[in-house]
Formats: sequence, structure tokens, C-alpha cells
Amino acid sequence: MSNLSNDSFNYDEEPPLSDFLEDEPKKEKKGRRRFFQIIALLVALALFVQTVSFLFEHYSLNAWQFIQESDSLFKDEAIEAWQSSVVVVETNLGHGTGFFVSEKGEVLTNHHVSDEQGPLWVVTADGKRYSAQSIKHDTEKDLALVRVDAENESFQPLRLAEPTSFLNERVIVIGHPQTHSFIANEGHVSEEIGSYQRLSITNDVYPGHSGSPVLSQEGEVIGIIYARSLEERTHGEGLAIPIQQVLPFLDH
Repeated sequence: MSNLSNDSFNYDEEPPLSDFLEDEPKKEKKGRRRFFQIIALLVALALFVQTVSFLFEHYSLNAWQFIQESDSLFKDEAIEAWQSSVVVVETNLGHGTGFFVSEKGEVLTNHHVSDEQGPLWVVTADGKRYSAQSIKHDTEKDLALVRVDAENESFQPLRLAEPTSFLNERVIVIGHPQTHSFIANEGHVSEEIGSYQRLSITNDVYPGHSGSPVLSQEGEVIGIIYARSLEERTHGEGLAIPIQQVLPFLDH
């Protein structure tokens, strides 16, 4: 039997353990880099979707249509004058619409628009922004009265209509739908619900319209928008609190 030594076999040289240990940090760094790349991609995608959604909402066909209608209505000097009495009501939760009901800066809006627990601001048609305080509210009627903090300033209130039937009357709504401000649209009173509990109007209503005045052809407030219809036969038509409910709230 011949003597064989280990040198007779051609073993591949085994790499030292340190070679494996040196690769681990590289793999870990590469993994972290890939993780952050994925996160960055997801953030960019979210921003893209948000931007597309904003542009679609702001420049959709319906938006162009009501902007064109609004521009046409504001060519009427009377309707343009009413705009100065309409305001944006802002809270930390979002925005709605309101309108002056006194020269002292009292603004009528919806209770669900005003945030009693947080800060409140009012923005006028000329771009001035005022802090404001909620001074009165009725949760059942969904009405609120707020006052702007503006000493020695006078504001132009809208006139309030006398209580009567407004069925089939042409009406104008001025408000701040979606991402737009001071938009006017036209319709008519299609239904008086209950004993003057609610008005249904054919004007298209969108988020941000809450608190908008419903104005007669004479520029008098006959109601205040609080919601829109969800019935399939309608296209987001407005629901309003009639003047019959508004006057007792303001008088007490």
C-alpha cells in the first residue's frame, strides 16, 4: 500500500472567515438603500396621485362649467355687489361659507362649519383675513353666528327676506365649492319641505358650499345652504335652511 500524503490532493484553498464577515455590512447598506428608495418612490407616487386629484377636481369639466357660469353671472353689477357680503369661514378642520348679517361683522354660517373648540377665521372678498369668535349656535338647526375681530370697521350685510313661499323662484348661490372661491351659480327653488323646514334648490352644491346664502332676484337671503341631495335623480342639488328658520335664530 502506498503512502499518500495530503499534498497529493489538489484542494481548493478555503477562503478565510473574514471574507464573509466583510460582505455583511455591504449587504446591509445595500438593503437599507433599497428600503429608502422604495419609501421615496411611494412618497413620490402619493404626491403624484394627490396632485392629479387636485388638478382633476380644480379643472374638471364640471368645474369649468360652473366657473364660466359664475363669470357670466358676476357681469351683473347687482350680483357682483352681493359678493362683497360673502366670506370664507376657515377652521383647522377645513372651510365653508358665510355672509355678513350686520355692519358690526356678525357672520351667519352653519354650525358644522364653525369649530367651537378651535381657532376661527373669516376671509372677505377683498382678501382680508380676520380672526373670529363663535357667539351663538343651534346644533338642531345647524346654524351659527360668528363675529370678526375688527374694531372700527364696518361691513356690508345682506338683506334678509320676509318669510313667504319661494317655490319655483329663481335663486343665486354664492360660495366656495371645493378648491374655488366666490363662485356664483343659478337655479330655482324646486321644493319646500315640511312646514318651511327645508328648501330644495336645483343649484349644484359641492363641499365648501355649506353656509352659502341662497339669494332671491332682489338680492335678499331666502335661505342658507347646509347640505346637498344624495338622491340618484339629482346631481348634487342643494338643500337649504329657509329664512323662516333663520330669523328666529337671529332674533333670540
